[in-house]
Amino acid sequence: MHKILIVEDVEAVADLQILKLIRAGAAVETRRVETPQDFTRQLELYAPDAILCSVSVPRFSAVTALAMAQSLRPGTPFIFVFKTADEEAAVETFTSEAGDHVFKTNPSNLPWTFGRAMKQAEERKTADGQGLAIARMTRLYADQIRELDQLHHQHLVFRKLSRYLKAGVTPAEVYAAVECFGPQLFQRTSGRLYLVHSPGKHLESVASWGDRSPGEQTFTVQDCWALRQTQAHSVGDPRTELLCGHVTSDSNFVPSYLCVPVLAQGETLGLLHLRRVKEASTSPEDGDSIESCLNLATAVAEETGLALANLKVRDTLHEQSIRDPLTGLYNRRFLEEFLLRELARADRKKHALSIITLDIDHFKRINDTLGHGAGDVVLRRVGLLLQGYVRESDIACRVGGEEFSLLLPEASMQIAAQRAENIRGGVHDLRLKYDGHNLGAITISLGVAAFPEHGTTPDAVIRAADQALYDAKSRGRDRVASA
Repeated sequence: MHKILIVEDVEAVADLQILKLIRAGAAVETRRVETPQDFTRQLELYAPDAILCSVSVPRFSAVTALAMAQSLRPGTPFIFVFKTADEEAAVETFTSEAGDHVFKTNPSNLPWTFGRAMKQAEERKTADGQGLAIARMTRLYADQIRELDQLHHQHLVFRKLSRYLKAGVTPAEVYAAVECFGPQLFQRTSGRLYLVHSPGKHLESVASWGDRSPGEQTFTVQDCWALRQTQAHSVGDPRTELLCGHVTSDSNFVPSYLCVPVLAQGETLGLLHLRRVKEASTSPEDGDSIESCLNLATAVAEETGLALANLKVRDTLHEQSIRDPLTGLYNRRFLEEFLLRELARADRKKHALSIITLDIDHFKRINDTLGHGAGDVVLRRVGLLLQGYVRESDIACRVGGEEFSLLLPEASMQIAAQRAENIRGGVHDLRLKYDGHNLGAITISLGVAAFPEHGTTPDAVIRAADQALYDAKSRGRDRVASA
């Protein structure tokens, strides 16, 4: 059923036009107007599918009717109905220039012209619908391409971050990698990496990007819902969700944020905290960006935790490889490596470097008499005493059996000899017991050598100190001998 608005001052003429359309098989519903005021009102209320306008209406110019229709109902088929050649000529210009929805016809051809007008209107409607569908699909595809590009970018950056985390040899390098790639992965966010410190289980910031004060610099595990639950805690709307105790703001506005625990091997190592920047867009497509970061943030937290745990294991293994398990002192391997570096530094800066080699006198007698347990007590106690006689720049080592060495960078031969004498006296004053037995007096013999007086290579300096130690033993033990 087509709704037709007829502009005609003679009702009989309008009825004749309707009759022609019905006889031609058109299903129509009509309203007739003859003034501009009625025409305007019916355009708005009736919303016609087509307009038939007689050219000869005295009180209403057909040209004016066309202008009003194009303004209020653009695209609605408009058909001029003329009776004479003069009327046809009067609207010819407007018909040709007004567009493909404006037609002219005489009464006898009205059914055919009306059918053509309605057919073209349907085709335009279909085409417009297809155009809208195409536009929607184009926008959808563009959004998907944008999303895929973003995911591809994130994947590349994440792989790069993962490589650097695996290659890092110090915690500082791990922190630097997170600080470098964090803003590339989480755009329009501020971020901070916290580490748990014992005792007290408090967290301190070790890396950050964006806003340098997105929260408390130091807080406890109990201040964060994510750490207490050992799972991510996301706050999209701070007005309706629980906030962590460490989330603060200098105003009433608290942006959405995300907390992700940094875990490794069942241990909580720290926290990754992401927060939307205050200036970020709040458009619908960005509205859930914090929640959408969850998977990526979890992956970053896992990689970071794994890297820190690996460094901890690596440091533990390295420490075990350079430490004597009985005394806790460094071993011969570390002494040789450290001595090589310190000799190069001493030579470069023209500084002195001394070494003390010492041996526990009659140690075999202690083992043979009271057992290896007693020997271990002596070794541990001597090792503990040596740690009290070294500066921060010095190192004390157990190089094997009952033999120890001290390396003293920037210490002259005179200073080293005095230090050796103090150590000898300290050991002599020890009173040790094992299994209820007094171990008696413990004495040591010491040899002192220095760079460059007694050698310029590690082997030469060590040989000189060993020879001085043998001299001390051959002269009666419990004494210091210099090379």
